[in-house]
Amino acid sequence: MAKKRTTTTSSTSNYSLVKVCAFWGIILAGIAGLVSFMLNLLGKCGIEISWGYKVAGACNMISTIALFIAAWLAAWDYVKGKGQTWRIVFWIFFVLALLGVLGIGIWSWF
Repeated sequence: MAKKRTTTTSSTSNYSLVKVCAFWGIILAGIAGLVSFMLNLLGKCGIEISWGYKVAGACNMISTIALFIAAWLAAWDYVKGKGQTWRIVFWIFFVLALLGVLGIGIWSWF
């Protein structure tokens, strides 16, 4: 009888970093949503806090960046084993998405 060979493969990935970024992105998105809700509620009651909108915008920007990093790492882990065409498409759309995140997020502070 022939011996059965078993092979074990291991790979390193960024999944722990993806999980951390996704977790903190969700936490910060929740905080930004709560702050925005409270500021809108106070605005409906006639109380306006001028600096509050900047804080909500900053929290929203940070959460968007954390979620973007999580999505970027997961997408890169998927595409790095594909052909060169897929990697080129990834980098083109990564730059476009990054410009969109930074362009939209920066204006939320002002």
